[in-house]
Amino acid sequence: MTPDGDWPTPGPNEPVPAWPEYKQLRDAVKDYLDHQPDDPAWNDIWRALGAIMGEYQRDAFAQAFDLGEPAEQACIRRLITGDDECPHSPLEADSDPTGPPHSPPADDHSTLWLDDESGEPAVYSMHLYPGNVERLDSQEPPHNLWFDIFEFAAEWGLEVSILPKSWYNLGSTVQVIFYPPERYR
Repeated sequence: MTPDGDWPTPGPNEPVPAWPEYKQLRDAVKDYLDHQPDDPAWNDIWRALGAIMGEYQRDAFAQAFDLGEPAEQACIRRLITGDDECPHSPLEADSDPTGPPHSPPADDHSTLWLDDESGEPAVYSMHLYPGNVERLDSQEPPHNLWFDIFEFAAEWGLEVSILPKSWYNLGSTVQVIFYPPERYR
């Protein structure tokens, strides 16, 4: 099947006038897509762009949320309670069954970010592979952990945002952010 003039446009058109750097990038992407790599896993342009752009996107994320450095250990309890340190034992992450846990449901590739000015816990970020969250092929419940993620946030008084551009693995992961509602009012 070949595209014809009736197909919808694929998105933004080239900038007019197109500057030389844009044309170089466009040509490099086309060359990349036409290349047959030895490792088929790297045939995915999004993985390549993610490897190139990851640091830039991470830094832009931290700047957009006024974040300083990441905490030594990603512990969501610190975000919920304001604790200075993670109180959980490395051997028993959730040793206090009545208090906030060490991590939320579906936790993967997590970072607890500290506020740029105060150094207090500000944002808990995790990068999820949608297939690991939406386990549609699973015979055992839970089949969809998105419900658990939002229930967790509601239980502990956190807001949730989902960013489709994850700096961890562009094209394969989404970024889920937990934060106290008062932080961004």
